[in-house]
Amino acid sequence: MTPEQKEKFKELIVKYNDILLNSMRLAVAEDLINLIILNKDDSDFKLKDTLQNKEELNQFILKEFLKQNSSSVVHELKKMDERIPKIKKQFKKKK
Repeated sequence: MTPEQKEKFKELIVKYNDILLNSMRLAVAEDLINLIILNKDDSDFKLKDTLQNKEELNQFILKEFLKQNSSSVVHELKKMDERIPKIKKQFKKKK
């Protein structure tokens, strides 16, 4: 990716940040609720009462998710720049 492309993506992320944040909040909450429903080990957890205020629930779930994963996400992002040249080399060898 060129520096100009990176800069444009940064601008677009700022522009659409609220929408992206809301999408992420909804996706994480929806996935967690689906996992609770599908996982028989969690069947004793009553979702009905918590689903009444979905906005509060979605915000809480995202906040807790980010607390648990922020350091690992940052760690992965740091390693991404290191891995890209290696992946490109591996891809070129396969051709």
